[in-house]
Amino acid sequence: MTLEELLRTKKRGINGVSKREVEVPLTFVVDIGQEREDGVHFYIHPADESGETLDFLVKGNELKPL
Repeated sequence: MTLEELLRTKKRGINGVSKREVEVPLTFVVDIGQEREDGVHFYIHPADESGETLDFLVKGNELKPL
């Protein structure tokens, strides 16, 4: 799964006004894994949901998937 696919992931939920079932975006958590000489390792995962976790290394503004 790519970062774009992960961020586009939706879940089914109930609209508070219309009470209809709708698709809503997930909320994500970013956790720091460790600081390394070649950058900072972190991972993104859905909050309060089971799902795919993506790992990255960031140095400055450069983001690399691990």
